[in-house]
Amino acid sequence: MNSNGPRIAVLGVAVLHVLFMLGELFKWEEPFILGLVLQSWSRVGLAGENMRFVSYVVHNAGIYNGIVAAGLFASLSLGRSALPVQTALLAGGIVAGVFGTFTLAPATVVQAIVGAVALAVVLRSRAHPSPNPS
Repeated sequence: MNSNGPRIAVLGVAVLHVLFMLGELFKWEEPFILGLVLQSWSRVGLAGENMRFVSYVVHNAGIYNGIVAAGLFASLSLGRSALPVQTALLAGGIVAGVFGTFTLAPATVVQAIVGAVALAVVLRSRAHPSPNPS
């Protein structure tokens, strides 16, 4: 297996989490991701203090996505010893993606799928290491 495959997979998921973070932090009053979710939840009418509170919750999720991205980026410098960190962060992203699919919006399944593919690539590379391990 290409020794760069796991690094590319982890990097891709890290970039995806940066995009989630940005979508959950900006615009401040109504984050982009919140707007997308509310389109599929049109029966929910949020205004005033309720909208502000929900925006803060979404901002908090954005911070967590930034933390996941930072952990994945940092793990890229650890070589083979990064496996436990990468496994935990990728598995957490998969669980969040599945949960979000059922509770927020069906499109959230993309997060779970991308995380699962990356985790499979990482685990497969450890089971079948390349001749020149990083």
